[in-house]
Amino acid sequence: MKISSFWLAAVIAIMLCTFVNNTAYAAQETTPSIKAATESSAKMTAKVNLNKADAAQLQTLNGIGEAKAKAIIEYRNKNGKFTDIKQLTQVSGIGEKLLTQNADRLAI
Repeated sequence: MKISSFWLAAVIAIMLCTFVNNTAYAAQETTPSIKAATESSAKMTAKVNLNKADAAQLQTLNGIGEAKAKAIIEYRNKNGKFTDIKQLTQVSGIGEKLLTQNADRLAI
């Protein structure tokens, strides 16, 4: 069976359109997850001001959950603003290891 060049071109055009459409759809599907990953990454590297951060911001730090975030805020409310990042170790449940893990993300 001999295929004319017209039909061959038509089949190639249809395949090309399908490929382009599928590629565009795939890019559209992955864009939100890339955006979410970028936002998550930014949260994980942003500085956290110990004197201004709320509980949610404090919980972006490594090893800080809801209870430790509340303890940091209570300490700050009771003792005043932090004047040195090392003061964080005076909060119950926070030691040198946790301070070291987060030192590059902490600000006063």
